[in-house]
Amino acid sequence: MGKKWIYGLVVIGLFLGATSLMAQTVETTETVERADSLFKLLTKGGIVMIPLFLCSVMTVTLGLERFISLGRKAIMPQELDDEMETALEKSGKNNIGDAIKACEDHPCLMADIYQVGLDHWDDEADVADKLMGDSASLGLRKLRRSIRPLRLIAGIAPLMGLLGTVIGMIRSFQTVALSSQSINKAELLAEGIYQAMVTTATGLTIAIPTLILYFYFNNRIDKIGEVFEEKGSAFVYKHFRKRFKLES
Repeated sequence: MGKKWIYGLVVIGLFLGATSLMAQTVETTETVERADSLFKLLTKGGIVMIPLFLCSVMTVTLGLERFISLGRKAIMPQELDDEMETALEKSGKNNIGDAIKACEDHPCLMADIYQVGLDHWDDEADVADKLMGDSASLGLRKLRRSIRPLRLIAGIAPLMGLLGTVIGMIRSFQTVALSSQSINKAELLAEGIYQAMVTTATGLTIAIPTLILYFYFNNRIDKIGEVFEEKGSAFVYKHFRKRFKLES
């Protein structure tokens, strides 16, 4: 009985494999036709497809650029922390030139925050902590402004798609109204409407991933802010509060 089940499973597996292979062959044959018809359908979306295409290009470009510029190496490279610690441990209280040079060699938001602390090296710890916090907040606001175009595209793309659909339907109804044929008017109307709906589908196709990208980058900026707070607090404690405590 067990062998029969095994044989049956083997036969079923071979049948499914052959069916899958045939389906892939048919799908490969139909893919070219579908791609060609899809391209023709997109071209029938009208002039609104041009700004929608530009929106898609901007989304891809901004997405790639933000992936790079919001990376850890671009915001807070580990080399900066290593050089800062080495410079401050070696130079002591009265010589922070090497630490300042480390910030200049690694221009980034974290370096700007450290630079504020170094500029107020002889001030109270609370003063340095507040000023470094203000610098971090300013840097985070700049990062959030840099991703606003993604949210703008996510809001505009569906509206442009809807505008294209409305324009297409107006033209479709106008064509049907002016047509002298009385039999095929329903077919003409249906064809015009489905062509007009292309712009709405395109707008939504652009808006959904763009909005996902926006919230993804926004979440990444929140995490960057948490790291700023952690590193800034550690810097103030080690090089301000602890130093003043030892001096007193």
